[in-house]
Amino acid sequence: TLLANTRIIAAWDQFKNSGPAPAGYSYGTEYSTPTDLINAGADTANIYSYATHGSHVAGIAGGSGAGTEFRGIAFESEFLITTFLVDESAVIDAWEWMKNTADAQGKRLVVNMIWGLYHMQAIDGNSLLSQALDNYSSQGVVFVTSAGNNGGENFHIKQDFANDSLLTRINFYNSTTLSTLWGQSVHAWGTPGEEFSVGIKVLNTSNVLVGESQYYSTATTVNYIDSFVVVGTDTVFFNLSCDAAYPTNGRPQARLRVKRPSGSYRVVLKSQAPSGTVHYWNVTELTSDVGNWGMPFSSLGSGYTAGNDSNGIGTPACSNSAISVAAYAANFYTAGGTLAGGAPANFSSTGPLMNDTLKPDISAPGIQVTSSMSSYTDAAYTTITSVDFNSRTYDFARLSGTSMSSPVVAGVVALILNANPTLTPAQVKDIIIQTAREDSHTGVLPPEGDVNWGHGKINAYLAVQTALGVVGTVEIEQ
Repeated sequence: TLLANTRIIAAWDQFKNSGPAPAGYSYGTEYSTPTDLINAGADTANIYSYATHGSHVAGIAGGSGAGTEFRGIAFESEFLITTFLVDESAVIDAWEWMKNTADAQGKRLVVNMIWGLYHMQAIDGNSLLSQALDNYSSQGVVFVTSAGNNGGENFHIKQDFANDSLLTRINFYNSTTLSTLWGQSVHAWGTPGEEFSVGIKVLNTSNVLVGESQYYSTATTVNYIDSFVVVGTDTVFFNLSCDAAYPTNGRPQARLRVKRPSGSYRVVLKSQAPSGTVHYWNVTELTSDVGNWGMPFSSLGSGYTAGNDSNGIGTPACSNSAISVAAYAANFYTAGGTLAGGAPANFSSTGPLMNDTLKPDISAPGIQVTSSMSSYTDAAYTTITSVDFNSRTYDFARLSGTSMSSPVVAGVVALILNANPTLTPAQVKDIIIQTAREDSHTGVLPPEGDVNWGHGKINAYLAVQTALGVVGTVEIEQ
């Protein structure tokens, strides 16, 4: 009967240390029976407290709808769920645990990831984390990731140097309620074999220089820098780490983090290089080691450079084997019978990667998507409908983001593998790309894809047909 059985095979809360941990691991708590899951109720209130993300995403990928019309894509699929620490090794542990559990069940594994960071190693598909993802993909795991929500945020600059310099204002995120807010993280990646230098200037509200740091070169800065600029009776704190050649891609890199000034000062990034191309990103820095929303680089007049929203794909969406998903508004019919919707989401991050690899790969609906909400959340939302079960109320609500478009594609991947379990992850990705559709909003896309749409809009019906090897269908009237 409806809602009588759980389709969650197991869950691993890496934050909760009361145990027992999964076999082979020394941290977190595993729930592997329906009774364990019911008694747990919810994961630990971690860096996002009791949020809505996981339940909403899971409902899109494969929720039952609980008798409502808001049923997920692969609504008979089974689930493995992990809430992971902000640590590369913890992420890889989660993949390994999921793969081992899926293998023991004799099931194909689709890992849907709706997180993204710009400072978890290199964001060009060559990092150790991306290499691990590609390795698991070679073992049959299909990874689907959200492309990110920094579309329209002018948080990126690409600068070609010829014995000159760059000046741009670092804008800070402002919040009186976000207790974990620290400042901004400016991450820069250069050209292999070419050094560059970074530092900060501090201006007053009249754009007059009142203090600055020295330049720090990627070629000579081998130690972690933790320093400050004194401005009158105030202090602007910053820290910096550099590599002359990052191990996985040979690129020079610098991560400059600046604490939000307490006074009304303007902080400027200064950078110089003899030659080469350098990419810069300005991302909000939190004390909880997360923070993935961009803030603008802006001009203060002549001699300054403003940012753009290009190259907005972070980790893990930058990984080569991952299916990275952009977002658009779903089509729908109005009361008058007119087809509406279909436009791209203005928040959806755009590509390419800094090595010019195309991302995202595909796009899917991600605006005002209705799905299940955690009954334990302390977040605010507007309820669309509710279902009462075992003396508890379960709500459905609408959320937007590439976090919503990614599980749409993950659900389609599950349907593809259900139709043809022999397909490799590369074949699954190729089917999704080859069957993608175009319309008046996408226009005619080039064969290599597009930095906004990927290869087009997901076409679930044609993708499953292709997985089955169907060459045509005949409609039979009853």
